[in-house]
Amino acid sequence: MREESGASEVMTLTEAARYIRVSEKTLGEMARHNRIPCQKVGREWRFLKKALEDWLYSEGEHSKSTELSSSKSLLVSGQSYQQADLFEETGFRDTAFYKNVSSPLHRWVPWIAGFSSSFVEGVLDSVAAPGKRINVLDPFAGVGTTLVEGIKKGHNVTGFEINPYAYLACQVKLGAADYNVRQLEKEMAPFKEFMKQKALGNETPKSQVPPNFKTRSSFFSPAVERKVLFALDYISGINDRQTEDIFRVALGAVMVGFSNYSYEPSLGRRVSAGKEEIEDADVAGILIKKLEAITEDIIYLQEVLSNRSDSPRVSLYEKSFLKSASNLRASSIDCLITSPPYLNNYHYIRNTRPQLYWLGLAESPHDLKSLEYDSFGKYWQTVRSLPAIELKVQSGPLEAALEKVREQNLNKGVYGGPGWANYAATYFNDCADFFKCAGRIMKKGGTAVIVVGNNILQGVEIKSDEIMADISESYGFETVRFHRVRTKRTGSSIINSSVRAGVTKKKIELYETALELVYKG
Repeated sequence: MREESGASEVMTLTEAARYIRVSEKTLGEMARHNRIPCQKVGREWRFLKKALEDWLYSEGEHSKSTELSSSKSLLVSGQSYQQADLFEETGFRDTAFYKNVSSPLHRWVPWIAGFSSSFVEGVLDSVAAPGKRINVLDPFAGVGTTLVEGIKKGHNVTGFEINPYAYLACQVKLGAADYNVRQLEKEMAPFKEFMKQKALGNETPKSQVPPNFKTRSSFFSPAVERKVLFALDYISGINDRQTEDIFRVALGAVMVGFSNYSYEPSLGRRVSAGKEEIEDADVAGILIKKLEAITEDIIYLQEVLSNRSDSPRVSLYEKSFLKSASNLRASSIDCLITSPPYLNNYHYIRNTRPQLYWLGLAESPHDLKSLEYDSFGKYWQTVRSLPAIELKVQSGPLEAALEKVREQNLNKGVYGGPGWANYAATYFNDCADFFKCAGRIMKKGGTAVIVVGNNILQGVEIKSDEIMADISESYGFETVRFHRVRTKRTGSSIINSSVRAGVTKKKIELYETALELVYKG
């Protein structure tokens, strides 16, 4: 029965955890991920008893309904899990990176190629027993979603990432566990004052526009560009390297937002998306707001890790996994969670051109070209003119799909089917190398979860998830299940492109699958 006393209705974290019989740590995690009704007052969480009761009741009813309606299960490391438990509770249902916009650490950097932290959290919870430390690998680490969730759970983590900007963001996040956040806090007020004084005068910034950064129209308006250059002046004068890197990551995270470009869905001019150019912006204020969020998240991470007797091991390589997997000990990985570049023409390197050039991570197109050739699957532009590329693997569905692609639009030269078939062949040859490398370092019985989508080449659907599963079997993996985690994902324009659409006769829905594998050896 509901109590009438208003004071007794409001609970602290400790009181609420005791009331619903979970640990304070678990309840704190649920609160941060908006998985339970609560409100933050200052730096403390508060809970209404009635709201908790209603939540418990609704969760209980949901569980009963799910149990009656679903008998499907997921087999992970010898244990059976109800489908709804993994899909509903852990986030397996949707991998979309936009779900990270309010998640600590993950909200720092928008990343078109990323997946949600709740997805990774769910996989780790299903694979590792409570309190057990495992070795987690992400061969395409991006901005560190898998690795951050891994260390939060107390696991040893290893990642590979060739994009210097993504690597920088990942490195900064992982280094936050041991960072003295006071150093960041003491830099923000001087930075704000520095930017204010520079705005009042006629001084010319010492930093310069990257000479080899070319865009169809001005990336920044003159007023914004001047502020960005002054921000770079200040950042270059920070004495502590870790603090400097945090500033650089923060600037990289927000710079497109006050530029004349946008991600919709790939980097392009604002005017092309029907938006006005940005004539001026509060660069210092926007950057300070990002730094304040980063400060809060660093404190949060250190609180999460504070109760651990020893720190998890962290290894991060700015190298290609396919070329450098030999750095890892054989049979050492318990769980692999990743999302390799997709078989489409999203250009992950070029989408980060602003950050690479403006943060001094690339100086010329040659730097980008080397990254393109090291990228998983290469790029269409790098292989389209080559003679027909032979497959390293035997896969009936893949061979049939490539044969059909090669027949399309023969009159378009390198833009026709043969060029795109070369691209697909290169991509799946890299898949074969990937599974060969992964098989060497996976423990027997280890779990691999790979997020991948289907694609459209020249009007032909390529079911990459099924083909990857087929390829993996040649290297000791066994398919456990295909989890359809998203449909109608970003990128539907691929279907309608005049170059790619070819002879599409019907609407083809784009989807993402979490391909779950177990390594049998």
